[in-house]
Amino acid sequence: MGDADEVKSRLNIVDIIGEKVILKKSGRNFKGLCPFHNEKTPSFMVSPDRQVFHCFGCGKGGSVIDFIMEYEHVEFPEALEELASRAGVTLSTVKSESPERKLKEELYEMNALASDFYQYLLVKHPLGEKALLYLKNRGITDKSIKTFGIGYSPNSWEALYQFLKKKKYSDDLIEKAGLALHGNRGLYDRFRGRLMFTLHDHRGNVVGFSGRVLNPTIKDAKYINTSETPVYSKSNVLFGLDVTHEAIAKANEAILMEGEIDAISSFQAGVSNVVAIKGSALTEGHVHLLKRYTERIIFSLDSDMAGDAASRRGIDIAERAGLDMKVAVMPVGKDPDEAVREDPVGFKKAMKNAVPIYDYFITSAVKRFDTKTAFGKKKASEELLPILSKIENSIVQGHYIKKVAQALDVSEDIVVDGVKKVKQPVSSFRDQIVPEKTKESFAISGPERLELYCLGLMLQGDTRTLYAEFTQVVAPGDMKHMGVRRIVEALIPYMKNDSSFEVADFAKVLSKELLPVLDEAYLWDISVSTENSEFFTKEWVRTLKEVRKSILKRKMREVADRIRTTSEQEAEVIQEELAKLASEYALLEKTS
Repeated sequence: MGDADEVKSRLNIVDIIGEKVILKKSGRNFKGLCPFHNEKTPSFMVSPDRQVFHCFGCGKGGSVIDFIMEYEHVEFPEALEELASRAGVTLSTVKSESPERKLKEELYEMNALASDFYQYLLVKHPLGEKALLYLKNRGITDKSIKTFGIGYSPNSWEALYQFLKKKKYSDDLIEKAGLALHGNRGLYDRFRGRLMFTLHDHRGNVVGFSGRVLNPTIKDAKYINTSETPVYSKSNVLFGLDVTHEAIAKANEAILMEGEIDAISSFQAGVSNVVAIKGSALTEGHVHLLKRYTERIIFSLDSDMAGDAASRRGIDIAERAGLDMKVAVMPVGKDPDEAVREDPVGFKKAMKNAVPIYDYFITSAVKRFDTKTAFGKKKASEELLPILSKIENSIVQGHYIKKVAQALDVSEDIVVDGVKKVKQPVSSFRDQIVPEKTKESFAISGPERLELYCLGLMLQGDTRTLYAEFTQVVAPGDMKHMGVRRIVEALIPYMKNDSSFEVADFAKVLSKELLPVLDEAYLWDISVSTENSEFFTKEWVRTLKEVRKSILKRKMREVADRIRTTSEQEAEVIQEELAKLASEYALLEKTS
């Protein structure tokens, strides 16, 4: 048994996934909301018998190792090592040194070294005195400087570059990390004369940096961030999450702030369930990260989100993910940092009294537009109606339709009519996130899907009895779905040798390319059928008839095509064959 098989044999996939996804029993399997795409109706299935998962929405699936790879955004060796540690398995193989992994490990190490370099200059070198004084004046403590990896990049063209060269790092790697740029005379430091904030991924790896200017009169951008690299993606990183994720999980809410210092000041004041986003817009990556720890977020930002299109797009993503969203209005100061330093009690009260996001939208629109005039009502409605149209829960939507009607002093019917007239996007969110090849999985349609569903019923019911009934009606060679056909054909010798059917044992006799088909069928959510024997029997009989009818229809088309291309004498014989098929089809139609 190899390392991977040993690890999988010692772990229960339901336990591992259940720590990250809420799973509920569904017949022989478990189901929940997929963590890899936003959905309201569960299509994510986990099988304890097969020790696999499959999402019928986005198509992702596989073993517990595949789940960790996808969920943690790591490669196979890292996922295996993490699970081996949990399973108490000592890996016999040496760490894989794939080019991709080796590059990432080198970037992590070099970024960590750069972070140490920046922090050393801040706290122990004369070059960092001005930056350190700036932080002290902002109330940032020595402990926070260490905890959040704050540093200083000297106003020099190649201080970090020369430091990394002495550590034997190549120009190519330094550039790939986003730490240096190409100039007329070679590489030069990307970050110069800036306060440096270290950016970690949720696993604690140093992936990049955010640099803030100290002199507000400088014309350069206030903040610059590491460019996209093999280890850093702006849309998948939240500043401070590696430090605050436990506090977020404990409080069951995450407070989102716009700047690193905002988050650090809040953390120092005892409000530790905070993270900082770059700007005010949430991304799908941010939402998926946050959903690991909480289902409630509080926006505590500098800007008015209601008037910002990027913010509203992020809120749409969070709404589709089912997150409970609120907004905290600062008591004093223009940002959370000023508020927490000037009035920490008031700041904490603002967090506690955060208002639901849609109440905030309505209040903001009324403040910005003169809703006593027809034009003001028009402007407010143009902003609010699209927001209302995207609320998926009809009760919540009805609640806010009533509130908007009151705010604009119009009837509810007018608001309802306005919501209906809002043009929906050409493609829905589901269309954007579901690969074309997996969209058919949302419904049983077409002969191949029907055959897969039939196999699912067979595998999840009394397989031996159902298989016998199936072979009396359907010849495996007549099936259109090649994978289902080969699985059914493999059942023939298996059923002769085994008195009982165990899906895990049966999987061992199948070739690897057939296992995804087996898992999709076995994970099909038919719990309603299996939990009611009478309903299941009716569904099985109905499905078996539909499969047979589908085969007959295809055969009749094929025979009709043959008639058109054969001689008159041969056509008479074939016509009899067609009549026989049509008679059987008519009988099935009559008894359906």
